[in-house]
Amino acid sequence: MSRRTAYERTIRFLDQCTVPDGARAYAISFPADRVSPRVEPPLGLRDQVERRFGKSGEIPEGRIDDALDFLDEIAPQPSNRYGMASVWLTLRCQFHLLDPGTGRPVSGQDPQRFGEVQYVWSVPLGTSGLLLSLHNQAALAVDFCIPDPTEDLLRRLAPWLAANVPFKFSPKHWRVWTPTKTGSFRGKTLEPFW
Repeated sequence: MSRRTAYERTIRFLDQCTVPDGARAYAISFPADRVSPRVEPPLGLRDQVERRFGKSGEIPEGRIDDALDFLDEIAPQPSNRYGMASVWLTLRCQFHLLDPGTGRPVSGQDPQRFGEVQYVWSVPLGTSGLLLSLHNQAALAVDFCIPDPTEDLLRRLAPWLAANVPFKFSPKHWRVWTPTKTGSFRGKTLEPFW
């Protein structure tokens, strides 16, 4: 799947199935600087990125087409043995899932309710989050939070999400989080029944 197609399908999913919980954050950066083996960007690429997008790397949503064009211009990028390229365009956001039956947010999606415990770094229980990374490839990490899921809700929601997410949806990755006596949460794999 091309970078642009991955981006467009991700935005379509967000628009159809979610309501935002804060602003979407776009950035162009050099994450390969922090891994080993390090990927050296081609000479002058850092200056080119800074001239075109600024020193911070943050990109307003209105400049995403320009950033996608830029990735096309520099493709294919050199990569390390793990396929990690030097320049990435990322989209990070948190959101609340919609109930396909009502078109309104699924009830109970509130991080305060769970004491802001994070099951994934920067995604507290009660919210859902997404990270789209575009470089030589497209990679998407998504975490859904469905508090107090009833069988009826899961039977409606899971197939609807599966039909709209921009990737192959596997029921093997669902987890149930249960409060412990100490106030933390314990995860357990949920057997799909839908």
